[in-house]
Amino acid sequence: MNKAYEEITNQIISQLQQGQIPWTKPWFGAQSVISYATGRPYSILNQMLLGDEAGEYITWRQIQEQGGHLKKNSKGRKIYLWKTIEKTETNKDGEIIKKQVPYLRSFVVFKIADCDGIQPRWQPKASNSTASPIKQAENTFHQYLNREKINLIHRKNESYYSVKYDYINIPEITNFRTAEGYYSVLAHESVHSTGAEKRLNRFNSRDRDDLFGSQKYSREELVAEMGSAFLLHHLGIDSSKTLKQNAAYIQNWLETLKKDTNMVVIAATRAEKAVRFILGETE
Repeated sequence: MNKAYEEITNQIISQLQQGQIPWTKPWFGAQSVISYATGRPYSILNQMLLGDEAGEYITWRQIQEQGGHLKKNSKGRKIYLWKTIEKTETNKDGEIIKKQVPYLRSFVVFKIADCDGIQPRWQPKASNSTASPIKQAENTFHQYLNREKINLIHRKNESYYSVKYDYINIPEITNFRTAEGYYSVLAHESVHSTGAEKRLNRFNSRDRDDLFGSQKYSREELVAEMGSAFLLHHLGIDSSKTLKQNAAYIQNWLETLKKDTNMVVIAATRAEKAVRFILGETE
């Protein structure tokens, strides 16, 4: 097993064992954990690993380049970035093929607050919208569903995305205690819908709808859990009040992650792509 995958999984398991669900924290999906070099938020994966340590992060090399110094007893934190390495292989016709193979590379970063002689470079981006979080959610999902021609129906008192027929069914908003709860469920099912063959291709129309929630689709469920939390915070909705956080929920993911140590990395990467797709971001 890839060592990076094992390290990441163990960190997430450790948080779950402490009763903390990394993808439902109030800072998750916000621009509170950012790169000193670029000013951009870290990936979903790295936000979960850094936990509640909000702020700008910098590498040791960058500290030296900026003429700064680490304060006594400061500790670095590991983050992971996707890199590629070129490999060659011979196909059945004897031809040599060059392939770019992705791999996870770790970097140690330090909080700017733990450095002397270096000041933060970036201010959190203020939203230009004056709309309420609920209105922003309404607009975001309306635009996504219309763009992708996904029907949103409220025929049954249950929530699911139909792989075969490409529609989302959730209860009427009046069946929820809060509007936040309604958009939490819609976010979850919308993330599922990005997996369609004609979108991000995580599954195809031959997959049966009733397989969702099974062991085979545990990775997909985690994609939806992470993606919906990221979306909610992007919209300014507090997912800690809308997403499951009970002991049974934590125990379920603990058991699942111990069986599939690749799941966290795969799910986080897919969740980020799903969210960007829903928001219409092409970068």
